[in-house]
Amino acid sequence: MRQPGSSEQPRNEALFNVQPCRRDPLFGLLKDRWHLSPLAGGALFLVVYLGGNLGSAWLSGTAFPRPGLSMPFVQDRVAWVLHAFLLPVGAFLALRFFGQVESAFERLYSEGVTQAPLEEYNEFLQRLHRLYNSVALHAVALGLAALALGFLTLSNQFDGRRAWLDLDEGLGGIYQLATGLVAWYAVHIVLLKVVITAWVMPRVFRWPVSFQPLHPDGCGGFRLFSEIAVTIAFFTAATATGVVLIVFAGTVRYGASVSAQPVLVALLLESLTPLVFVSCLYRAHEVMRANKEGLLAEVHHRFQERFAAWHQSLGAGELPEEQVEEVLRLESLHGVIRRLPVWPTNTQMVAQVLVSVALPLALVAVQLLVERAVGR
Repeated sequence: MRQPGSSEQPRNEALFNVQPCRRDPLFGLLKDRWHLSPLAGGALFLVVYLGGNLGSAWLSGTAFPRPGLSMPFVQDRVAWVLHAFLLPVGAFLALRFFGQVESAFERLYSEGVTQAPLEEYNEFLQRLHRLYNSVALHAVALGLAALALGFLTLSNQFDGRRAWLDLDEGLGGIYQLATGLVAWYAVHIVLLKVVITAWVMPRVFRWPVSFQPLHPDGCGGFRLFSEIAVTIAFFTAATATGVVLIVFAGTVRYGASVSAQPVLVALLLESLTPLVFVSCLYRAHEVMRANKEGLLAEVHHRFQERFAAWHQSLGAGELPEEQVEEVLRLESLHGVIRRLPVWPTNTQMVAQVLVSVALPLALVAVQLLVERAVGR
């Protein structure tokens, strides 16, 4: 009989392949049909959103300041942060995230980390596949995108100011509306799939797992999950950086004071970045810690037995070499187990998360210095 989690699989059943973008009209096109890398996807969004909006605004005559136009494109600091930073970086992270999810759960099984019967694990993978590609999920994302874009469009139309993105200003406003729907859809669908992934990751550990302390990934075989956790943390860090950049642009261009509310939002997102990273890996941490504590308890029990026998022999004037060697081997094993990690990550990944947290904080410090310099 085949043991759960072994590399030998029945010939009539193979490991199910999760495709997180199977029914996604946007990322399915970018990743599965066009096979764009994350970097290429980010560059494409930069061209479509920054280049496209700037070009359409230029054709409409709303790209640069002119009489009667309250907000041309070049002076819209929110638009610059969104189109030149947040959307390209978000597309890069989204494609990276989907590429990681596409293979992570399958490889955990095929590499022997998850010790589950193939039939049960395939059912788990099929449910995950259906969640990612649910028609209802995409309908919710599209509905939320339409509501968000509709609210913003109406606010811009009736705010009493003529801006480059108003629909009555020509091609610039129309292009912004069309591409804005795609952007808001992308934001919501990625957010929903991130939530699904974070919710499903701990469920892998309902089966026994094989922690591998000498695994080449340096994370005990869990590097796949660690990489997903890093990418999810980068989403919150990028959003925090975007908020800070918007405030920073206003400080540099208009000499405005640093507002407390955006800074508080940025700090809240900053605090969420390591929290998201840790929460995604917490279940793996619990399994690794329990495994380590169990091994230490077992070695302690055996050591005490051998040590008691050794102590008794010494009291009788004997020094059995076999007992001495066994005690020394157990002592060495105890030292090895104590050095085992209890978090499925490594210093490189932790450093990436810390850098993503430090960048917005550094920008806030720069803002305060600029505000002080402008005030003088």
